[in-house]
Amino acid sequence: MSAGAVLLGFLNVCLYCAIVILIAFAIAWAWTTFISPIDANVYKWGRIVVALLCIIAIVGWLLSLLGGGIGYAPRFLGRW
Repeated sequence: MSAGAVLLGFLNVCLYCAIVILIAFAIAWAWTTFISPIDANVYKWGRIVVALLCIIAIVGWLLSLLGGGIGYAPRFLGRW
């Protein structure tokens, strides 16, 4: 695998994590602004879910470096 592909994959993972964190922050901000404060336990579990999504993306990228990846063939409605 070339260095460019590794860098592109790393940037893709960073972008994915940044988007997930931004969406979670926006949901939390909108909820507290327009509805009511978020309970501490709900907020904690939300942060855990966001962290797990980012960890899964990072582990998938690391596995793809080793050749075991989580990659899949793009299919439309289960057809090649």
